[in-house]
Amino acid sequence: MLVSDLAQPEAPEQIFAFTQERRITVDLLINNAGLGSYGDFVISDPARELEIVQVNCAAIIHLTRLYLPGMVARRSGDILIVASTGAYQGVPYMATYAASKAFDLTFAEALAEEVKVYGVRVCALCPGPTATEFQKVAGVPEGMGAGMKEAAEQVARVGLRALAAGDHAVISGFANWVGVEVQRMVPRRFVTYAAERLFRPPQRNGLWG
Repeated sequence: MLVSDLAQPEAPEQIFAFTQERRITVDLLINNAGLGSYGDFVISDPARELEIVQVNCAAIIHLTRLYLPGMVARRSGDILIVASTGAYQGVPYMATYAASKAFDLTFAEALAEEVKVYGVRVCALCPGPTATEFQKVAGVPEGMGAGMKEAAEQVARVGLRALAAGDHAVISGFANWVGVEVQRMVPRRFVTYAAERLFRPPQRNGLWG
């Protein structure tokens, strides 16, 4: 077993070397690690915001680039990239996180089209609120946000089924799918405005004293 911190730029190479040394063929790569933070960006920790980009974007690019050539050579393989319903709009107070997930979604969709000719499937899984430790680690107050949390196992099943079906992206949960579809019918600025009201920190009105 290998434990590696994807916040460290050298982690993907360490993981790849570990599997290579043991001659482990990776037929399914799941880019599931994710990091977020909650609060006003203007007072956020710059190191933490950059760490989000490292884990949610750079590590995914690096791992995918390391393992994809073997899949192409074998003419088979699957890559699941976990994005978020937050990928479909800006999310105030989680701006870097939402932007990183938008990157994951478009990266997966583009790559899926590129590599399908080689028999490799790529899919972006976009869950909504999920029953994991993510919210606590990111500092999001309990109960904030919209929608009931899905079980992580259910979200995983949705992603793997979509990947097997050759879908380039999938939204987990009917209510989450409806929410994204409704967003397409209204101005983007209104969506961001609504998200700001939903996620506004209780203490924000007194931020600057």
